[in-house]
Amino acid sequence: MRNLYLKRRVSVTALSIALLSACGTPSSAPSEGSAVADEAAETSDAPQALSDAPVLKLADSVVETFHDSDTMMCGAQKVHIDGPVRAFEDQNHKIHVTVSDPNATGWQWTGSASAFTSNPKTAKLDCTPVMPGNSAVNDPAKFDQKTWIQAIYFRSSTAYAYGHEDYFGTRTSAPGCHDGGTTDGLPYCWYAAVALWTSSTTAEHLSFGRSANAPNHVAIYPHVQYPGHASTPTRGWIGYGTPSNILRGRTSDGTLDGYHYMFVYASSAYADQDKGVCLFRSTDPTDRTRWRAWNGSAFALPLHNPYSNTNSPCTVVDPSSSNTNVRSVVWHKPSRHYIAIFRDASAVRYATSPDLLAWSTPQTLLVSTSEQAVYPVIIDLDGGDYGDDNFDRLYSNGNSFLFYRKSIEPGHTRITRRRIEVSNYPADVPGSTNPG
Repeated sequence: MRNLYLKRRVSVTALSIALLSACGTPSSAPSEGSAVADEAAETSDAPQALSDAPVLKLADSVVETFHDSDTMMCGAQKVHIDGPVRAFEDQNHKIHVTVSDPNATGWQWTGSASAFTSNPKTAKLDCTPVMPGNSAVNDPAKFDQKTWIQAIYFRSSTAYAYGHEDYFGTRTSAPGCHDGGTTDGLPYCWYAAVALWTSSTTAEHLSFGRSANAPNHVAIYPHVQYPGHASTPTRGWIGYGTPSNILRGRTSDGTLDGYHYMFVYASSAYADQDKGVCLFRSTDPTDRTRWRAWNGSAFALPLHNPYSNTNSPCTVVDPSSSNTNVRSVVWHKPSRHYIAIFRDASAVRYATSPDLLAWSTPQTLLVSTSEQAVYPVIIDLDGGDYGDDNFDRLYSNGNSFLFYRKSIEPGHTRITRRRIEVSNYPADVPGSTNPG
């Protein structure tokens, strides 16, 4: 099912019907305590005619600096960027923006929506790290070596950090694994998982700790042997990593479907798991065990048990059509389309979909090298006061931004942002009559 829209020529309407049939509705959805229950389907009326897909563009030529590692320091400490920025608005209408550095240490900035919007430099850098992601556990079976914040979900007074956790044999000179800085022909011995950490938001400072002891994570692909063997790929990781943001799902008429979704990336083909992006769904993102992966016909695959060797691989659903990770997905209400953001070797691109399964041909948003723009995400600051606490909608009302990392030179990184807009639809202004 890789890149359904392009490679199998299945109609968007037919796929929408298939997804709705597999999903059901939240009121009738079964408990997700078992894969069998989650496979239950119910019939659905055909969706109404779809609107034109949204067209994104950069709003102007202005490039703003949100953070510069060399000028916005914590004393003598530089805060570098090694992942996507994520944002949420807490119960006190305070915005938190998080990122992890190359050592898997998590950091945050805080401020008001108006301050973030008018001048990103007014955001306050918290110089106490929010997550000690470098656990340095060198047993690969523990899936607990380093964890970078990749997605944030907020509910009530708790923030949930979904992380990319990996064990990298090159870091430890493990026997049978590639030794960094050499040409030895050995596998990288790279194993990834999606981990969940939590923090109270009753204070402005976040302090993330594990939601469960490692390796009890959100998603682990257990069909591996350690430290390396003949089938281990020479590059890329085995397992699931680099989750996108978490977003609410919508039915064909645009109403909430009661589920949450995220994309998770498998960077190498291994043991029947194709390389590419898989789609995960949950009734409750606060519970790591509720996630189920798309298997080609239903959200039926639980992937959180590290000790099960019976898990089937998830079916690749690839918005990028080039097997690269998806960093950001937002919902555009006027067109009833999702927009996915990613980058390839030459540009930041986007694709659109009415149902998260069938995706359009990727379009160019920003031509750049990875040094000029990497980890691209969309954050629209308009909706937080109206229920869009996790910023999963694109309003195109003047406060929509493309955030990304720019590498100035070795040891010097910058978080940069550009305003973006939807060029073929008017602004979708949030408010009490148009809540998030």
